[in-house]
Amino acid sequence: MSETRSSRALLAGLFFAGLLYILFVMAQGRWTDPAVVLGAIIEGLLTASSIVSGPVDKKQLGLLVLGASAYLVSALILGLFTEVVVMATVGILIYGAMKSEPKFPLTKRAIATGVVVGIIMTFLGIYIALKLGLIYFVGAEMLGALILGVHGKYTPEENTIVVSIANGSSMIAIGVLIVFPAIAIFEPPAVSQAIITYPFIAFITGVSAICGILLLAPLRERFEDEPWPQVRPQAECINALGADESAKMDVIMGMGAAGAWVGVTRIAESASGASLSTFPNALSPVIPAASAVPDWVGLSNSPLIASMGFFIGWKRALVLVAGSITSLLIWVILEGAASIEFGEHLRRPEILYLALGVFAAVIAGDILKGRKDELTTAEFEEFSNIRQQDGSDDFIMLEEPHKVSEVPRLVSLREEVFNIERFKQEIRDMVRDPREYLKTRRGQLPVWVALVSLGIFTIIGLLAFWFFIPFGGLQIHWALIVFGTPIVIVSAYFTARAISETGMLAGYISDMVAIPAILLFRVGFSAITVFMSMLGALQDSAIALLVHLKLGQLTNVRGRDIAKAVFVGAMLGTFVGSLITYTIYVTYNFGGTDFPSPSAQLFGFLVISLQGLGSFQLPGLSQFPELGPLLAFVYLFSFGVVGYLVGKELGKRGLSAISLAVGILIPPATSFAMLLGAFVDYRLKKQSEVPDELTQTTFCDPLRDRTTRLLSGVVSGEAVVTVIWVLYSAFAFLAL
Repeated sequence: MSETRSSRALLAGLFFAGLLYILFVMAQGRWTDPAVVLGAIIEGLLTASSIVSGPVDKKQLGLLVLGASAYLVSALILGLFTEVVVMATVGILIYGAMKSEPKFPLTKRAIATGVVVGIIMTFLGIYIALKLGLIYFVGAEMLGALILGVHGKYTPEENTIVVSIANGSSMIAIGVLIVFPAIAIFEPPAVSQAIITYPFIAFITGVSAICGILLLAPLRERFEDEPWPQVRPQAECINALGADESAKMDVIMGMGAAGAWVGVTRIAESASGASLSTFPNALSPVIPAASAVPDWVGLSNSPLIASMGFFIGWKRALVLVAGSITSLLIWVILEGAASIEFGEHLRRPEILYLALGVFAAVIAGDILKGRKDELTTAEFEEFSNIRQQDGSDDFIMLEEPHKVSEVPRLVSLREEVFNIERFKQEIRDMVRDPREYLKTRRGQLPVWVALVSLGIFTIIGLLAFWFFIPFGGLQIHWALIVFGTPIVIVSAYFTARAISETGMLAGYISDMVAIPAILLFRVGFSAITVFMSMLGALQDSAIALLVHLKLGQLTNVRGRDIAKAVFVGAMLGTFVGSLITYTIYVTYNFGGTDFPSPSAQLFGFLVISLQGLGSFQLPGLSQFPELGPLLAFVYLFSFGVVGYLVGKELGKRGLSAISLAVGILIPPATSFAMLLGAFVDYRLKKQSEVPDELTQTTFCDPLRDRTTRLLSGVVSGEAVVTVIWVLYSAFAFLAL
């Protein structure tokens, strides 16, 4: 639909008002500020372009976004960030959004709905993370369906865009959230107040989000066949809401059952003042002896968690439980079954070394698997000749079809480790026609794109934290930025494996993978915390794209539309999410009764304990002074060896070693509750006689399909009730 005169006049009036404000600011004495002068020029150009220019195409839209990002980042690095910079940057984005003519499903209706739902979900995510240390990334699909249904016909594809924007914003805003409460809690007030500002939060969030989006995109095919237990319920809900009435009723029944259970639980908790989150701890008002059992031991009272066992699959759930049993044995044998917090339990060095050993086994297994899966040209020819001599009529299917003209180039690529001319040609092809480039590669990006993204991140980090140092004097050593940044690739890969196989976003993985970075440098608490959190934000941004690419695959939305939606979510998380975090900080502070920030508390203690690594003291050795350094090292190293051997054996048997590590790091009450859903998965597979190697998507089973929809509704039902309850609690708190 072409622009109307009224819409052009509205845009021009909006930007002209911004221009008048900036001119007024300049008249007040800020006319020498280059960022303000450039803001006036931008607003003037936007005003004129709104009247005389037509719609913008995709390339022009990309240039607008690139220009807005460069303007914002430059102002932040040079210490020129003001309200004028925000106004001009948002103005460019509004101009691009209003002047573009997006195609289905990336419609203006979907984008606007995604922004509205994204603001709600980002607030709730930040609120819950600061209150409880837990994060919910489900529920946006229901809010999106309600809003889309009010303003036209509901379509699953548009709702997928809504979810990608909303959850992308939440994941990215929460990805950097831990750093700010940690600095506020563990640094003196004078230091924390100088560092924690809105420009600082927006800079950390925006740079990490933009540079991290493409980090895992080249590796997306490695995660295609995983169960994605967190994504499938969302996809089922999105598709079912646009399907027949019976499918809708299945989802609604599941939502109603979970909503009623959680609602009654919340009301009972409010009336009794007791926590009903886990059993047997929930029975403490009736059975006082039950209070001696920590709330992380037992069975979680969460329909969402129980349902996740179904989507994970019974085998992975059993491996998860095996990890939790290991954690429980450490609690019983080494901690004397004491009534302690889960954070204190996780700080046991035996748990740390066990998990590191499992990670080492996963790395070794992936390397060996990659070598076995690839055939050289000579091996392929030998294999083909043997099959022809045997008289086999079977075909050899190549995974990726190519034109005849492309074969010489592919052969050349196999023979050369790195060809600079081909690298230049790829860049030219990508710039000349990005759509055709991705089409010929079946949407697969080359690995060097991720490396370039990390390079840009490194350069910006050096400018901001080594050369210009605009944020409260916070300086990070250049070597830590240069040599520590590549660690994020390993961290992101492990975390993606965890979330794709178990549905759990295990943040402790990134903390432990960052140990080598801390080992080599002696830097202050704020520097380590900021650096590790930037790596975590890079990782979460990459996973946000990976998660929603899978969601798009299950709901028939193209990858490039998903990527654009996640980028919109990244911008939303940068500006709005940063504002929410900063507002909570200046209003209530962090670490108190209102916002205790439990994850930041644990993160801060971890960083402080790891700072001893700067003196080449391995973590955990100081906890065993009676053994001496050598015996303590042998004792802890043995746990790492055990973790490696067990992880290796699991890999040999086709089981998920990463699930074992996640099981060690999450509360046992969580994994034990998953056994309920896992049992349903086991029974259905046995009844249908579905082989274990087949997944839900490769076998059509009406009973399984209905169960999937019901449990998808259960997952969304608890999320929606939790959202409503948190909103009620927040408004009740603000009214006091």
